[in-house]
Amino acid sequence: MAAPVKGHKLSTAFGIKGHMWSSGRHEGVDYACPVGTDILAPVDAKVEKVGQVWGAAFGHNSVLLKVEGGYLLFAHCSKALVKAGDHVKKGQHIAESGADGNVTGPHLHMEYQKGPGWVKGGGMDPQKFIDA
Repeated sequence: MAAPVKGHKLSTAFGIKGHMWSSGRHEGVDYACPVGTDILAPVDAKVEKVGQVWGAAFGHNSVLLKVEGGYLLFAHCSKALVKAGDHVKKGQHIAESGADGNVTGPHLHMEYQKGPGWVKGGGMDPQKFIDA
């Protein structure tokens, strides 16, 4: 997988413990970046859902991709540029970063889960795929 934002480093790693997350740990990875930063598909995938995918905490313009072995969520977006049913290619511009939902500032939250719904404690580290 390729990184979903170019030139922006990971700001919050997977699994960090804290009271601010409902599962008691961070279930995805965050990239600090200004509102409007291009979010790129890290792999070829099918767009499963767009909008308020896993609840208001993730924002109203999230993008959920069906990927091999699970689902990737891109949350807190200011704008989605794809719709459910679209097929996207690795590197395609699919959304723009934002600060919508439960946030402390603008960033991209990327989360990997086995199923299309959010499961408390069910997140897997998407960074392992990007680093592979």
